[in-house]
Amino acid sequence: MLCAAIPYRRTQTGDIEVLLVTSRGKGNWILPKGKVKPGKTAAISAQEEVYEEAGARGSVDQPLVTRCDFPLIESGEGMASEHMQIFSLEVEALLPTWPEMFQRQRRWVILEEAAKAVKGAHFRSALRKFASIMAPIA
Repeated sequence: MLCAAIPYRRTQTGDIEVLLVTSRGKGNWILPKGKVKPGKTAAISAQEEVYEEAGARGSVDQPLVTRCDFPLIESGEGMASEHMQIFSLEVEALLPTWPEMFQRQRRWVILEEAAKAVKGAHFRSALRKFASIMAPIA
């Protein structure tokens, strides 16, 4: 199983920003993601991925945002996928150095722009659902 997180912060004006990272291979903007580590929950694994890929510390502060099937590489039998759980994580600290700092870039993007910037319908859908949770239309 896979896990991912939507690392976010609130600005002084109350806007929500999302911390995106680039994928290693193609440099596309994505959310931090990875495999659920043996003996750990999906939420804890997602929290660790945010640290490893984006150099941010925080804690998962809400229940699961969404579940989806994450497309993997094409196999001889068509497109393979793996189940993914996506959580939100409020960033408490952004570190100057982190494990994958020479493999990825990171940047803050306002929530409205994040869904346009990320590669993958699964991430766009998760960000739209996150937006409806965090900033519902009155």
